[in-house]
Amino acid sequence: MVRAPESAEVATRSEAVLSARELVESLAWIARLRWLAAGGVAAAITVVRWYLGIALPVAPLYGIAAGLALYNCVLYGITLRLRAERPLSLARASVVANTQISLDLFFLAGLLYFSGGIENPFIFYFVFHIVIASILLSRRATFSQTALASVIVLALAAVQNEAWLPHYHLAEVMPEGVHHNPALAYGTWFVVASTLFLTAYFATSITARLREREAEIFALSRSLEERAADLSRANEKLRLIERTKSEYMRRVAHELRSPLATVHQMVGVVLDGHKGEIPPAAVESLTRARVRLRLLMDVARDLLALSRAREADLSRQMQEVSLADVVAAVAPDLEQRAQEARVALEASVADGLPPIAGDPESLAQLVDNLGSNAIKYTPAGGAVRISARGDDGGVELAVADSGIGIAREDLPHIFDEFYRAANAREGGREGTGLGLSIVKAICDSHGAKIAVQSEPGRGTTFRVRFPEAIHRGETPATGD
Repeated sequence: MVRAPESAEVATRSEAVLSARELVESLAWIARLRWLAAGGVAAAITVVRWYLGIALPVAPLYGIAAGLALYNCVLYGITLRLRAERPLSLARASVVANTQISLDLFFLAGLLYFSGGIENPFIFYFVFHIVIASILLSRRATFSQTALASVIVLALAAVQNEAWLPHYHLAEVMPEGVHHNPALAYGTWFVVASTLFLTAYFATSITARLREREAEIFALSRSLEERAADLSRANEKLRLIERTKSEYMRRVAHELRSPLATVHQMVGVVLDGHKGEIPPAAVESLTRARVRLRLLMDVARDLLALSRAREADLSRQMQEVSLADVVAAVAPDLEQRAQEARVALEASVADGLPPIAGDPESLAQLVDNLGSNAIKYTPAGGAVRISARGDDGGVELAVADSGIGIAREDLPHIFDEFYRAANAREGGREGTGLGLSIVKAICDSHGAKIAVQSEPGRGTTFRVRFPEAIHRGETPATGD
C-alpha cells in the first residue's frame, strides 16, 4: 500500500479510508492485476473445455473475458487521468473504485452463470472482491458492495432454481438435476452471503485498526520531525552563543594581556630594587601581587588559546601529522618541568604509527597541557607516562600519572571552563582551570575522542583516540 504524502489526509482519517493518492495508486495496481485475470479466465476456459472435456458455452465465456480486458483498458485510462490530476480528488477516486468493484462483481456473475452458476465452486471468488473493497473503500461502501454481491448470488440461485433462464450444468462435476434443488440453491446462497458479510466485518475491522496505527505512527513521525527541527534550531542558537562567548573571551583576554604584562613587569622592576629600596613589609605584598599577576596572565593566555581552539577553521590547516614527532617535540619541556617537580617522566611511542590528520601546533598544545597537568598534580617521587600506539584504524595517545587523582563526582566537570577539583584546590597548586577545556576543544576540532579514568590517590589516565588520516589533507569528522 502506498503511503500518502499529504499529512492532512492521513491525520484526519476519522473513517478507515485511503487517501486520494493511495486510492489512485491502488486502483492502478488492481488494473494491472485485472490484465492477468482476463488472461487467466481465457486460459481456464480453454483448459476446462478442450483439455478436461467439460462442456461449456465457450463463445459467451470468451466474450466475457474479452469484455473484461476491454473494460480494463477504459478503467486504466481513467486511473491514469486521476493520477495526473492536481490536486487529487478523493471523491472522484472513490466513485471510480466503487464502480470498478461493482462491475467486477457483475463480470464474475456472468462467468459463473455460463459455467454452472450456483454449482460452480468458484462462486467463493466473491470473497476476494470483498477483501479488496475493505482495503480500498470505507466501511459503509464495503458493506454496500457486500450487499450487492449477496444479491447477485441470490439472483444466480433464483435463476437456477426457478429456471428463469437456461442453465449451463457442469455435468462432469455435479449430478444431473441438482440445480432444481431449493435447499442446494438457497443454502449455498446463505453460506456464501454469510461468508461475505463476515469477511467484510473482519476485513474492515482489521483494516481500520491498521490505518489507525498508521495514522498514529505518522503523527508520531511528524512530531519527532518537528522536535528534531526544534532541536536543530536550538543547537544552532547554542553554537551562535558559543561563538559569541568565545569571541568575547578572546577580545577580553587580548585587551587584558598587554596591561597585565606591563603591570607584572613594573612590579618586578620595583621588587628587583631598580626604583630604590623598598620596606621589607612591602616586599611580601608585592611578591604576592606579582604571583597573582602571573596567574592572571596565564588565564588571559589560556582564554586566547581556548577561543582559538574553538573558532579555528582547522579544515584548511589539517595535514598528515606524526604523533611521534609531536610527542618528541614537546618532551624536552615536559622533562624539565618533571625534574623541577622531582617526578619521573617516561615517553614511549610505538613503532610504525600511522599519521593522523591534524594541526601540529594544536596537537603539541594538547600533549603539553595533558603532560603539564599530570606533572603538576603528581607529588614528588611519582611518575608520569606518555605513550602512543596504533588502535584499530586510529592512534591512541595516553597520559597516565600516579598523582592525586580525581573524585568520581568531579569527573563529569573536569572539561568545564575554570573548573578545578576540590583536591586540586586544597593542594595549593595554582591553575587557571582552563587547561582541560583547551584539550577538549582541540579533541573536538580533530574528531578525536577523549576519555578519563581516575581514582583519588591512585592517579589519572587520559586517553585520546585520533582517527587515522586516509588521504593527505583529509578533515576528520568533528566529534560530539
